[in-house]
Amino acid sequence: MVRWFVELNFPTLIILVFMSVFLISNSIFQKNINRTFGLSLIMTIVEMLSYSAELWAAGHGGSASLCIFFCAMGYSVRPMIVYLFVKLSLRNNQTNRSSHFLLLLPMYLNILAAFSAFFTDIVYTYNSSNEFVRGPLGYFTHIVSIIYMLLLLLLTIRRFCSRDYSEGLIIFLIVTVNIIAMITESVMSMYGTGRTAFALSIVFYYLFFSVESFKRDPLTNALNRRCFYIDSEKHKDELTAVISIDLNDLKKINDTGGHAKGDEAICTTVNTIDKAVLRGCTLYRTGGDEFMILCIKKEQSDVEKMLADIRSEIKKTPYTCALGAAYIDGEDFDSVCAKADAEMYRDKQKYKAKTK
Repeated sequence: MVRWFVELNFPTLIILVFMSVFLISNSIFQKNINRTFGLSLIMTIVEMLSYSAELWAAGHGGSASLCIFFCAMGYSVRPMIVYLFVKLSLRNNQTNRSSHFLLLLPMYLNILAAFSAFFTDIVYTYNSSNEFVRGPLGYFTHIVSIIYMLLLLLLTIRRFCSRDYSEGLIIFLIVTVNIIAMITESVMSMYGTGRTAFALSIVFYYLFFSVESFKRDPLTNALNRRCFYIDSEKHKDELTAVISIDLNDLKKINDTGGHAKGDEAICTTVNTIDKAVLRGCTLYRTGGDEFMILCIKKEQSDVEKMLADIRSEIKKTPYTCALGAAYIDGEDFDSVCAKADAEMYRDKQKYKAKTK
């Protein structure tokens, strides 16, 4: 039996073992993210064990009730795995109780449908020969999974619209791979492809989170200083301008309101600036209250308009910023950054002169 189980699930087993080691040894993510990934692993394991037990019971004289129980367990947890992907994608969004209930409702209905096989054959049943028989609602679990996948696609579109291409692409690939796996299982009877697709999706989404943790500033989620220099080298032939930004009066904010208020000011500044950043331009947090923008293939008029838009957006907040821009004109990158900083400091001096 052990050999049969390993042969049936070997790819998924290897993936789950390695993923479990990563989760146990990793402490860089927030607890809720690690917990969600852990739950997705547990659900995948439950689905794998349930399906294997169902096959074993059906082929070795188990009762119809036992086969139905294992099938119901497997059917119940499949959409849960996709739901957990939705939860990871929505990690930074606040949802009210009614929205949260609506999000969970398809999963609850699927559990009821899966276990209804004990009382009715409308979804599925096992006949006297221990053969699986699909009922009129036999694809209800697949439909619920597709509902969650469609929601993931909507979240992908939203991420693309907000220029979050990297996570949007990962989610799109997860949905695509899992839909293909569901089709191969349902149409071509290639059982196990869905489970392997789920396990691989968990790993690659986790890999995305790991890469992002090295690229992003943990407070603001803006790209960090390392990315600033990597991207400046990668796009050195396309760069047209560099913008230097510094939040005014951060020390005063920290002294009067504490560091929590200072963090709030920094996060508000990043979110506000990001609204005005043009496509092809990227914002980085390069220091405590220091930010830089790299402009790729942008005319000076575009950059000037973006600076005006940033100032306009910042005026809507309780904070102010000093800004300075420098344009690429045959000089090396460090010299251009120094010019942008010099312009920013001149702007800061003007602000200080006004507020004396």
